[in-house]
Amino acid sequence: MHVRQESVLKWGLYCNGLYIFFLFLFMPDGINIPNILITSILIFSVVLIFSVCFKNRYRIKNLPKKIRILFYLLIFWGCMIIVRSFSLSIQDWVTNFGNIYMAFAWLLPVTLILGLEIRNWNILFKTISMMFSLMILAFFLLPFFKYNEEWILLLRPVAFILLIGVYHFRNLFRFKTYLIIVLYLAAMFLLSSRRIDQLFLVMVFFFLLLDKISSIRLKKSFLKYIFVGFILVLTFIFTAGYEYFSNFVSLLIDFQDSRTFLFTELFADMSTFEQFFGRGSLGTYYSDFFERTRRYYEIMGRVGWAGDVPDRITTEVGYLQMVLKGGFVLLILNLLLYSYAIYAAIFKSNNKFIKRLGYYILIVTILSIVEFRPTFTPMFIVLWMAIGTVLNKNYRQMNDHEIETLIKFK
Repeated sequence: MHVRQESVLKWGLYCNGLYIFFLFLFMPDGINIPNILITSILIFSVVLIFSVCFKNRYRIKNLPKKIRILFYLLIFWGCMIIVRSFSLSIQDWVTNFGNIYMAFAWLLPVTLILGLEIRNWNILFKTISMMFSLMILAFFLLPFFKYNEEWILLLRPVAFILLIGVYHFRNLFRFKTYLIIVLYLAAMFLLSSRRIDQLFLVMVFFFLLLDKISSIRLKKSFLKYIFVGFILVLTFIFTAGYEYFSNFVSLLIDFQDSRTFLFTELFADMSTFEQFFGRGSLGTYYSDFFERTRRYYEIMGRVGWAGDVPDRITTEVGYLQMVLKGGFVLLILNLLLYSYAIYAAIFKSNNKFIKRLGYYILIVTILSIVEFRPTFTPMFIVLWMAIGTVLNKNYRQMNDHEIETLIKFK
């Protein structure tokens, strides 16, 4: 990759982090000059990142033919999802292309191309370091701004760094990582009680401990059970229903179910055709739960929790978001690529870096059952770059020393 392309990619990733930073501080809503300026940072980020992907599209030839076909189908379907929401309304354009959950989220698989050049991880690590600096600054700005959950979006990459291994990085980066861990825990436990992020960290440490098992055969057996178990659970949820799964789990452990109504309401509001092909990037669904919540909020004189609007444009569950926007077609295409990448990384690689990328893909894949809707954010850029890297057979065949000569951890 030329120096100019490296610079373009770096600033594209930096702008993505800056956009989320301003999103957290100002929560832009509506059409005005400040909000347009903030949204333009996101669009600038997309243009820069996608331009690098386009210039390196020839790298797709390094992938097996069946993977290339899946990749092209996924990009084509992502374009169809966006086209289906074409509108002449300015507000619709702002919502569709100025929102990390809408149009750009379904083109994000393009960033798989970035992962096909392993040296791009050097740029991503620099970007994560920059984001950590922003969030440390944000901590001191909290007294002057209203806290919101968008803060989590720039904190989550710390889980990825922990999975890769903090010891790889230089002292300054390590210090910032430890500070971010403290802020991440504060955001989870003190400010928003983010159970999904607690589970995210627990799973990261679980896989790190699993990786310490000396017996390779035992380790692979554990991982096979986890992988096959996930496939069976996902199949059961989308055939028998999430409610049955929730009831079964509740017999084993005591937990608070907050997802069954999301599955029930979404599928009740969609026809069979829509369930297979989705409603487009601006597609919405009706939620009776939030209709009642909003009505109660009004009756109580706008006191307490208002909840969301009844006509919801997103849903918290990652896989449900896929079904809403692109149907089971989108869900299946994603799962096929996820599964192939997980298998190749964990069972067909010779180095720790690729295996750790496989763990990251597996964790995000599992947790998308309960949350992690796709967004044009660093967390999902990491996901698709990881998929691109692990699908490259040449990188999987390298040993640890060969990998470390290509990646300069910062």
